[in-house]
Amino acid sequence: MVSSGTNSQDDEQRTLIDEVVTLRNMAHLRSEVLRRAAQAGLSTDRAESFAIAVNEAVTNAIEHAGGSGELAVVQDDQHRLVAEVRDPGADTGCSITLTMPPPDAPRGRGMWLAGQLTDHLEVRGDQGGTTVHLEMDLHKQPPEPPG
Repeated sequence: MVSSGTNSQDDEQRTLIDEVVTLRNMAHLRSEVLRRAAQAGLSTDRAESFAIAVNEAVTNAIEHAGGSGELAVVQDDQHRLVAEVRDPGADTGCSITLTMPPPDAPRGRGMWLAGQLTDHLEVRGDQGGTTVHLEMDLHKQPPEPPG
């Protein structure tokens, strides 16, 4: 499900999670994503950000696409952690740009927030459904607190 985008023989992918996700196992998978992100080398803050972002994508799949989705988390070539959430929902037919909704909008901030919490987020759709692709650079350090 997750593609590294390169074909180098030096690249190595390690699947950390590959499961169907439903409301029943969502809490368990959220904890598992956090644990695996920390094991992959993300700082505590970045592991928590990654887990929150993945949780938002999974929540959207469950809520908007029939109650389930697929979650794959891969450690790609020791440089990045990648999660993909795929659901059988409506075909968007394209890549979606995520923007902050207007202040008076009652919803719609979750995926925008997920994009802020990760180093890269892409949402794309095809006949098979929607895929949310999230990435964290394993070597990027969290910003220093102000002051």
